[in-house]
Amino acid sequence: MESDWPSGFPGINWLSRQEEDAVVDVVRKGALFRYYGPQSPTHVDQLEEYARTFYDVRHALAVNSGTGALFTAMSALGIGPGTEVIVPAFLWVATVTAVIQNNAIPVLCEVDDSFSMDPSDLEKKITRRTKLIAVVHMAGTPCDMDAIMRVANKHKIPVLEDCAQCNGGSFKGRKVGTFGKVGIYSFQINKNVTAGEGGLLVTDDEKLYTRLIAAHDLGVPWKQGLPDETGEVCFWGQGRRMGELAGAVANVQLRKLPQVVAHMKASKQRIKDMLGQMKGVSFRRLNDPDGDTGPFLILTFDKESRAVSITQHLTDGGIENVFRVSDYGLHIYHNIRSLVEKVPLSPAGNPWSLQQNADSVFEYSKGTCPTSDDLFERSVIITIPSRLTAEQEQEMTQTIRNAVVANVTS
Repeated sequence: MESDWPSGFPGINWLSRQEEDAVVDVVRKGALFRYYGPQSPTHVDQLEEYARTFYDVRHALAVNSGTGALFTAMSALGIGPGTEVIVPAFLWVATVTAVIQNNAIPVLCEVDDSFSMDPSDLEKKITRRTKLIAVVHMAGTPCDMDAIMRVANKHKIPVLEDCAQCNGGSFKGRKVGTFGKVGIYSFQINKNVTAGEGGLLVTDDEKLYTRLIAAHDLGVPWKQGLPDETGEVCFWGQGRRMGELAGAVANVQLRKLPQVVAHMKASKQRIKDMLGQMKGVSFRRLNDPDGDTGPFLILTFDKESRAVSITQHLTDGGIENVFRVSDYGLHIYHNIRSLVEKVPLSPAGNPWSLQQNADSVFEYSKGTCPTSDDLFERSVIITIPSRLTAEQEQEMTQTIRNAVVANVTS
């Protein structure tokens, strides 16, 4: 591949003087803390204000990370002992970690050929202890939110949307993260736009928003720059504020998100068009092609051996960040050792040993989600850099085509 191949970190390719000036402004003012300082901080407030408009929601709260957003959301929603949270087999470890850290029990749900939560299997996994459905819009594309919300509404179960890998995506014209009770986004370095670290929560629920503010920091909400200890909300907080330095970068980057997504999405579509129909391989099914954000291309083969061979061929051909999906680290449920082994939070054995969780007995080893396992083993995920040139798109396409032809026709 060319030496000037763009970074696989989407937002990094779009950093400019704008982010630099925003950070310098914070340092010059000495206003590094979001709520007060020697001069009034502004960047996190501006980020939240813009987010409310961008996502078309009533409330937005910036936090220190996407993981922090998940922890905060589940705490504010009252997830705890005696509750089950349904999660997809294709996710990131942080989603299930947030469940465990709240002393609840995760329940695995199959994914379908869209690599998203399978609504039909979701229905089967609901019990009287199910208190949350954690939807994950994985690898840049939206889940089927119509079908998922039908199931959730039928059983009156709240939905948390994890949009860490699909920021800027949509389903039928509505941004992901706005269908459920609460949505979360990430500004970590791998994401569509970045501040290195950082997260965001959005909701239209006023009471939940107050609880989110309390949960993300002191246990009581901040009001007008001060902790409010007089209101009804009072529990334990987690110290997950976003600082002004991260807020300054995130505020600039979020405004670039439509441009970043448009570029990635167009590159991905052109690569798919150039690849065309190939024997023994299919593209990931998209629940809404218009709502795709484009950071990944997933190819599914008719045999596991071909996925293994093609992954190696692509790596040898110079394509970076390509994996057989089954080997895709902590994105795959059975690769999460602490989950498979039910590693406890403390010597007391919680959450697995808690009496409140005695009826929630589930396994997490490979084979728990056989449909997903088969899909993972036969599929390859390829990163689409966010600023490819036309020549680079053609080079990438030819490398993929060569790998597929060499292995599928042999």
